[in-house]
Amino acid sequence: MSDDNPMLTRRKESPAGAGHWHITELYPHTIRVRIGDVVVAETDAALILKEVGRTVYNPSFYIPVRDTRMELVEKEDGFTTACPIKGEATYFHYAGNGERIEWAAWAYEDPLPYSDMLRGHVGFDQRWATLEIVARKA
Repeated sequence: MSDDNPMLTRRKESPAGAGHWHITELYPHTIRVRIGDVVVAETDAALILKEVGRTVYNPSFYIPVRDTRMELVEKEDGFTTACPIKGEATYFHYAGNGERIEWAAWAYEDPLPYSDMLRGHVGFDQRWATLEIVARKA
């Protein structure tokens, strides 16, 4: 691997060391997020995060807040988790269509510098949310 390889660069830059790192890229298709029958978000500007740590994690999609119906989620007060490469995650409950789903989404509102691209984005737990990929028309 040469030094201009983006994966090698990200591994070297990781605050957790070369064994825990991620690559984040703009996803080339529209992503629509549904919880039940409700469209919670839709964007042409999703980020896809591919993370390697104790294992190779499933990719995560991050949706810009501006493309998310934030009136359908309620911020959880007093509960956060910490990631050594992304920072502190805050959580949101889904509260739409007469339902309440705990911790349906999360955000890194003040991410570590290494993961600053996640600022202003929301991730959705795919146990509760369906992510639809809509191919862009040529």
